[in-house]
Amino acid sequence: MSERDGTRVSRRTLCCVLAGGVVCAALPRVALAQDPAGALRDLGESSDFRVRVTAALYLGKVRPAGAREALEHALSDGHPAVRVAAATALASLGDPAAVPALARRASVEPSESVKAQLQSSITQLKRGALDVPDGDGGRHLGGNVRYVVRLGSMRNPSGVRGDELRRVLQTAARSRARGIRSAAIDTDGSLVAQAVQLHLPVLTLDGSITALTEARVEGNVQVNAHVEFAVRKEQTLKGTLSGAATTFGSGQTISDQGRRQLQDDAVDGAVQSAMRGAEQGLSLAAL
Repeated sequence: MSERDGTRVSRRTLCCVLAGGVVCAALPRVALAQDPAGALRDLGESSDFRVRVTAALYLGKVRPAGAREALEHALSDGHPAVRVAAATALASLGDPAAVPALARRASVEPSESVKAQLQSSITQLKRGALDVPDGDGGRHLGGNVRYVVRLGSMRNPSGVRGDELRRVLQTAARSRARGIRSAAIDTDGSLVAQAVQLHLPVLTLDGSITALTEARVEGNVQVNAHVEFAVRKEQTLKGTLSGAATTFGSGQTISDQGRRQLQDDAVDGAVQSAMRGAEQGLSLAAL
């Protein structure tokens, strides 16, 4: 095993190098809305770009009515960090109707880093169309699907916040897995049944928060999260995907609400780290 930029890879199994870990910024001293209506208001009205960033990411997680429209408008925000957060949140929403707005912004976006996230979100949303709606409200596999990824058990043995943080892991895994190319993500068993009929491989990802720690660094709070996904084909372990992320909170004190937000963001970032670049390894595992 080796550590590189916060992402650990099992060489004996997947043999793919994942991208570097994610560093998330969270500042608990800023008053943040914890409800969809407040987040929608903060995104459009707050003078603090940090509040707007957090509001955009929050909307991407909870997916309230009106989120897509508000996030599309935020693609023109004056601060590049807000534009990145809005593009990321639109990908998390999983609504392909956001692609035109993302493409329009990409055509005029002056920042290369923001443009990269816009293109990434467009790609992720287009990949989501690999499983498309049918006339009865269900979904069926598209012709470009090479394998189906099933989200299996999600565990939180870290000892921090129990089932609550396990649900954060589950939500993050569902959202981030949508970016895997040529894979359809199954959450209710319907796509797995179709894959069996079509003789397509089915991979199961069992996730775990392997560590969640908090430390003080130069007077600021630092939360580190490590996650690991076991990759199985049928009952055979094919490999693991691992990722890590660190979030920072400023100030000598931190509220319970601020600590929970840091923990949530660290877990989400660690999942993003594990999933980024996983395509090659999963493709090999599906063989």
